[in-house]
Amino acid sequence: MKFMTFNRSCSYAGIANLLEEYNFNYEDYEIIKALSIPYILEYDSKEKQYVAGAMIQFSHWFNYFLNSIGLCLTEDYFTPENAIKEFDKNIKKYMLGIILHENNNLKQKHAVIFENKENGKYKFLNPKRINSNETDYYIFTKEELIHKLPMNIKMGYLIKTNKIIPINVLNHLLKSLQNIDEYRNILIEYCSKEQDIKSLNIAKESLFATIFLDILAMMELIGENDLANKIKDIRTKYLNIMKENISLTLFDYISIDCLNNVFISYKNIIVNYISNIKEEM
Repeated sequence: MKFMTFNRSCSYAGIANLLEEYNFNYEDYEIIKALSIPYILEYDSKEKQYVAGAMIQFSHWFNYFLNSIGLCLTEDYFTPENAIKEFDKNIKKYMLGIILHENNNLKQKHAVIFENKENGKYKFLNPKRINSNETDYYIFTKEELIHKLPMNIKMGYLIKTNKIIPINVLNHLLKSLQNIDEYRNILIEYCSKEQDIKSLNIAKESLFATIFLDILAMMELIGENDLANKIKDIRTKYLNIMKENISLTLFDYISIDCLNNVFISYKNIIVNYISNIKEEM
């Protein structure tokens, strides 16, 4: 099994596991670094939020990498009932997101790999942390699986291809600089106003996870430890604040200057990376 090596990387670990069937040996972090994703911040128009690191899960990003080794990720949408009919055929290994938890009306999905159907039950490989106590496989009856599948579920599988879609990484990097400013402005506006408990709990996942989980993981991955430590310091304060479980204004507890400095450092790292790429061209 290919394991998750950093926060929320189950999709990239899933791709790594799918690649083993084609005798390719990659780890999730190798795919991430090959795509320059540690330096990318994108806007997910469907979810209406900014995403970084392992949460950049769009199929075109996967295919930038997969095409370079002669493969392509093909994705189709299914209802839960039709997905089960597809699993009953027992032909393809699919990567899909199943619902493991639901918190504050947010359905938290986890990428798994459909392996096969055995004795009337459906077996899914569980990409996980190497030191995790989680099970290696999820095994569900049909009735259990119905409740784990989203209403409109996207399932992907690998095929061989000669098609190559080149990545214009410079365009993505330059767009990321703009996205960083926009994301920072949203954070500053949010932190400047009093928020009730419900809003704070929703924002923990929909707004702050991007910086406190994904950008942090990317900075650790590329060895930018100074910035990683700055993010950790703010995250620790934020988590302590959240324990209060009261309405509050975040900037009463967190320094706006510290937050701004994080984004200045983040942009400088990307600007330097852009300069290095241009020198190599």
